Amino acid sequence: MSEDVKGLLTTHTLFRDLDSSVIERVAGLSREVQLSGGQTLFFKGDDGDSLYGVLSGHIRISSSEPDGKEVIFNIMGRGDIFGEIALLDGRPRTADAMAISDANLFQIRRIDFRDLMEREPRLTTHLLEMVCERLRVTSEMLEDSAFLSLPARLAKRLLRLAQYETPYSSQDSLEIKFSQAELGQLMSTSRESINKHLQYWRKEGWIDLGRGRIMIKDTEALANLVEQEGGMGSPAWLLPPSGDGE
Repeated sequence: MSEDVKGLLTTHTLFRDLDSSVIERVAGLSREVQLSGGQTLFFKGDDGDSLYGVLSGHIRISSSEPDGKEVIFNIMGRGDIFGEIALLDGRPRTADAMAISDANLFQIRRIDFRDLMEREPRLTTHLLEMVCERLRVTSEMLEDSAFLSLPARLAKRLLRLAQYETPYSSQDSLEIKFSQAELGQLMSTSRESINKHLQYWRKEGWIDLGRGRIMIKDTEALANLVEQEGGMGSPAWLLPPSGDGE
């Protein structure tokens, strides 16, 4: 697992500019966590004591209200890191994290990472830069909600999700493995609204639909849809999506 962790850290914005020797030391702190589909990793209010990275599978970051309504903040896939702010403040989690499918993660505990930070102050700088990037992404998502139509926002989100499965520029077809209902919750809209646009794109040959799956066949068409509304003017949409924030 160590080589897989090193590979992920080397490409992630939080660690990628660090010397290989430092990345190796960070990877050496990791321990493996395996989850079955439907298994909860942590709940809102739990101690924020670890960072997690996704080696395979998908993790849903969400929050539930007392009436049972659930809001999905993000879907974390291979190559994503979440819970990173816990390394700085150790405060309680602000959301639940649950495996959508069988998932293989790595965990780095805050207590271990803080010891390493004292010996490697460059890590602190990288964490601060990461927080700034997360704020930029959040700001752009708010702008998208205000200024982009639902089809453009949906196309942009699908391209971002596809990016973390495999670099979509080199693929004829990409598969995103979660349901339209989950996508609707992620985008704060109804499943029916999502389905309406997906069915139209399917007829156009841009995507295919399966049970709990969306296959992108024409990334250029989706990108053009976003670009027509000015939704690709900033590079921030290509940054990794934020995790649970805590």
